[in-house]
Amino acid sequence: MSLKLVVDELIAEHGNLTAEWREIEKIINEVKHEEPKTKEEKYNFLKPVTDLFGKSHLFATKFKVHEIKEERFVFTEMAERGKESLVHRLLDDHRRIDELLENMRRLLEDYRFEKISAKDLVEKILKTHQEITKIVSEHIKIEDQEFRKL
Repeated sequence: MSLKLVVDELIAEHGNLTAEWREIEKIINEVKHEEPKTKEEKYNFLKPVTDLFGKSHLFATKFKVHEIKEERFVFTEMAERGKESLVHRLLDDHRRIDELLENMRRLLEDYRFEKISAKDLVEKILKTHQEITKIVSEHIKIEDQEFRKL
């Protein structure tokens, strides 16, 4: 497989991953910020939380596969062309995004096992989502620019 084909595939995946991340954001916005009290409120709270749990796991898996392709094919080429510091920055972004996605998963697990309240879950998930969004936005912008130069 040629480098150009890999780069084209990765750039296309950026659009797909960004769209999936926006879908996750919509689910987060559906989650109520108040502690549910009645059975109906608990169901209405839990529905988007379970959707969020599933979609965030799926996203994390797809993102990991995407990272592996970048790291194995493109980053090595970039390093060989003298872009080591940029490769280190992008690898650090991957590490931070992975940690934040794992944090999001742990928060959902903590809520599932009643270790944190619904309100805490929503506040922490929103904060984590904002951090990931900031990193991913900058990261994809850099990659789209740099990958096209290869």
